[in-house]
Amino acid sequence: MNPNTDLLARYLQAIGEHLPASTCEDVLAELRANLQAQLDDRAEELNRPLTDADIAPILQQHGRPFVVATRYLPQQYLIGPVLFPYYLMILRKVTPFALLACFLAQSSNLLYAHTFPDILRTFGLSLAQLFPDLLLILFWITLSFVIAEYAYNKNNASLSIPTWNPNKLPRVRPRFNGKSRASRIAELIFHACFLLYVLAIPSHLYLFLGPGVIYLHRLSAHFAPIWHTFYIAFVIVLGFQLAAKILALNPTFDSWRIPFDLLTKLASIGCTVIMLTTHTYFFSTDPAVSHTLLFVANYWMGMSVRIVLLIGLVALLIETWKHYGPTLRSRSLAF
Repeated sequence: MNPNTDLLARYLQAIGEHLPASTCEDVLAELRANLQAQLDDRAEELNRPLTDADIAPILQQHGRPFVVATRYLPQQYLIGPVLFPYYLMILRKVTPFALLACFLAQSSNLLYAHTFPDILRTFGLSLAQLFPDLLLILFWITLSFVIAEYAYNKNNASLSIPTWNPNKLPRVRPRFNGKSRASRIAELIFHACFLLYVLAIPSHLYLFLGPGVIYLHRLSAHFAPIWHTFYIAFVIVLGFQLAAKILALNPTFDSWRIPFDLLTKLASIGCTVIMLTTHTYFFSTDPAVSHTLLFVANYWMGMSVRIVLLIGLVALLIETWKHYGPTLRSRSLAF
């Protein structure tokens, strides 16, 4: 790929990341034709092929990629046309992380919930609080830009923005339509081995607790019945995941793979919730055993389950945003 085509392709790629999928191809084709004509005219003026140093000023003059993208969107905005692209970019980039921080702060109360109804209530309140948190985040970001717009217009100022360098745009990424067959087979083998590992745990407890087995023997402790329910549910989830990975060997399953993966992750979180329906994870039939030590073991196991649940919820939110966030952002750009 010659420098002319490479730098232009990188520029168009950067613009396309800010355009709705429905109009992206048409807009990029129009831009490519216009810019290529300018580059051809410049090359004719210089009577030589253009270098990156020749192309960069033309692209700089044309504008930053996300600013150019907004020119091809319906002109509906709350902030003036100069600041609006930056306002939109801040909303897209800051809001998900701010909501995640709010959710983590609210969900930290799960660590102190001791009954299953308390856990459900705490989790429900954390989710319900996300909507007012979202409104508050949008309010402060919008208010900040409204103030900036007022100051900008009142002083008839020109927005001073550092120059950008087209040569620093990321390289054109090759189109990739999903995982290779080799990686799918490797994932299937790894998951099958993990399932066999889990199936071996009942007869080899050290695979699950490691050195903790010695501690349980010293306490003459036994696993509470809740572990049996959790184990069966967890093995069922792993079985469904194994079936999904077998189906994934056929590329026609790709359209269902992401929803199915998210569903099985949600089911895994459900398995963790099962463990929160009790306070007793270990019990002892030996009256000589220290009840304090047994209480400490149960307390920290309960705390560990809550931490795992919190991590699982955050991971599920991140994974969901990773797959569906770009689609939502593209639609929001065309409001």
